[in-house]
Amino acid sequence: MFNSGSDPFINALKSFGYNVVRLPKPDMQPLQLLSKNGNNLERLGVLTTLLVPGASVPVPTIVSGVPVAPINGSQTGELKIGLGLSILGNVIGALGGSSLGLDVAYQGARSATFEFQDVTEDRCDVLNLDQYLGASDINPASVFVSQLLDADQLYVLTSVIKSTKFTFDAKGDSGVAIDVKIPVAQQAVGGNVNVSKTSGSASKIVYEGRLPLVFGFQAVQLFFDNGQYTAFKPASGVAASVASLPNAKADYLSTEDTFIRVKG
Repeated sequence: MFNSGSDPFINALKSFGYNVVRLPKPDMQPLQLLSKNGNNLERLGVLTTLLVPGASVPVPTIVSGVPVAPINGSQTGELKIGLGLSILGNVIGALGGSSLGLDVAYQGARSATFEFQDVTEDRCDVLNLDQYLGASDINPASVFVSQLLDADQLYVLTSVIKSTKFTFDAKGDSGVAIDVKIPVAQQAVGGNVNVSKTSGSASKIVYEGRLPLVFGFQAVQLFFDNGQYTAFKPASGVAASVASLPNAKADYLSTEDTFIRVKG
């Protein structure tokens, strides 16, 4: 367990104004509804299923594929190699690969930094969302979820950032670069993830998957009073792992203070 104050993954995204998705996923997108029940955060579906459009304001447009500057953890300081390999293993697993045997490729490493490359953003305009919410009506067929509105337990995704490339740069004692052998790393991760070196660096390794994975998000919490929309509040400092099925056999912890723990 790590708290959010010392976790470089959370700190790196927080510095860019995003919350972290601990288990990166390919199918998160703006205008999806999330519910918070205690410390559990679950994906419910799209906004328009619960809040149907009014006569005068259309559904907010989603703009996709907006280029974003690389997201890196170097500004939080170098990671100890154990934590760095843990983050690398989570990302490789989400890309469809295996992290078993990666420690062999990084023998002699003592520290590391990471970076998401070729990052793009899918987003909707929050002002348009505000107007849509003000003109929308609650779907009368949504009984339980409408109760969550009055309990201030619903959030709407407004932005997600995603990438297929994760760069990992490991150093040995005294900051000496580690010459990672590509065949060793490639054999460890498997064929679903491509492993390559960046030009001019023996230690900076790029792990690339086939599908862009969402690893960060922005969201707003909705506030309703007697079925009427009153306000929203940006969600910040949250590390989230999102379940797509409410009856999934796991607990998905979302909290501002601790590293996410997933129980089987």
